[in-house]
Order: sequence, then C-alpha cells, then structure tokens
Amino acid sequence: MNDRKCFPNVDWLKGKLIIFDLGYWDYSLFNEIVLAQGFFLSRVKVNAVISISEIVKGISSELIGEKLSSIHLKKRRGRIIEFFGEVGRKTPKRYRVIGFWNKEDRKYHWYVSNLEVNASVIYSLYRIRWQIELIFKGCKRSLNVDDKMTSNNDNIIESLILSSIIASFAMHVVYSESAKNLTNRQKLAISFQRLSHVVILLARDFIKYLILSNYFKKLNGRIKLFSREVYEKNHKHRRTTLQILADDLGCI
Repeated sequence: MNDRKCFPNVDWLKGKLIIFDLGYWDYSLFNEIVLAQGFFLSRVKVNAVISISEIVKGISSELIGEKLSSIHLKKRRGRIIEFFGEVGRKTPKRYRVIGFWNKEDRKYHWYVSNLEVNASVIYSLYRIRWQIELIFKGCKRSLNVDDKMTSNNDNIIESLILSSIIASFAMHVVYSESAKNLTNRQKLAISFQRLSHVVILLARDFIKYLILSNYFKKLNGRIKLFSREVYEKNHKHRRTTLQILADDLGCI
C-alpha cells in the first residue's frame, strides 16, 4: 500500500507540524494541510515542479521565473538559499523553499514548508524525523521487534509483536520519570536506544508492577537509579539534534 493512503485525517492537524518522508510527497496534501491550518515540512522530491517567484536571500533576482530543477548553484555553496516558489503542476501553490549545502553530496538539499520560522532552523527541524527511526532501531535491538521471527505461527507472531509494543510503552515511563531528575540539556540528550536498554534491565520490576498494584513506588525508585544512563554522555562536546534545535530556537 502506498504511504500516502495511510495518512491521518488532516482535520486533526490544526496547529500541528507534519515532517514528511518523501513517500508522502503530494501537492494536494500540502494544500489540504494549509486549509486545515496545519504546518508541513518536507524534503523536495527530485522531479518536483517548482518555479521561483520571489527571492528572499542567497541568489539573484534574475532567477525569478526559472525552474528549481534547471538552475545550478555550486558557486553558492555554504549559503542558505531561500525563496518563495510556485509548487505543483496543474494548480501550483506558493510556499517557502529553503536550500542547504550538503558537503557530502556536494549539492544543495531543498526543503519546502509553510512554516514562518527562521530559515536556519529548517534543517534542524527536519532532522527530528530521524528520531522516529531511532525509536524503531531501539525497539529492534532491545525489544525484539524484528523481521526475523522464530515461528511461522500467526498467534505466536502476533503475541511477540504485541509484547514488544507493550515493552515500548514502558520506555515512556522510564523517560518521564528519569527526566524529573535531569537538567534541560540532559533531557535533550536522551537516547531511545539507551531508554530501551534500561527497560530491559528493569524488566522484572515492570512485571512485578503489572502484578502488584502497590509496586510503582519501588519501580520508580529503580528508574531513578538508572536516570543517569538514559542520555548521551558526550552531549556537552557533541550536541544532539534536539539540543541544536533548542539552541537555534532560543529555547534554552
């Protein structure tokens, strides 16, 4: 099934920001989100139809009217480029388009959005999408959410998946209770891989909590013992994505 067919009801998105995987790229969907008073941010698809209509910064006004796919900007590398573009084929809509030079690929990576924030924040915002991949990675490494099932029995497979999902909910308990003992910088350095590992270490305590209704105080105490293990220790020397974004937005 195409990713686009699994998209949630846009009426739920008022005031919400959706950060897109390219599998959801759809001109009409962008417009639907805007009409629902929501916000979107997406990488620009290679074959996207975008015409430059107004320059904000980074390139010459002589490029107004040109297609994004037809311009070459190697000499501009290092600069953030921003313009308003007509995005779409039949009934194009006007959105912000921001470009960041990628050193590894030696070309610009382009993003389209209706967000009204400083252009420099867009790249850090888009990187947050990777946090979802890290959650999956933590679940696969520690919580047995893997495609290598040891059985072909449907009931066993379903039970294994459901138990892994339940275990992933325990990550949220560890996160919320551990965060109470951490500084703001440490909270922004919490790693989902580390959280999932702590959940495994506390597995017996979670089982006792499910059986004994008065066990939460003991479980909470155990979580506090591991609160220093849920965040990246090197975050002061190498900022995490969330720390970078918080600094860019002036949140800390």
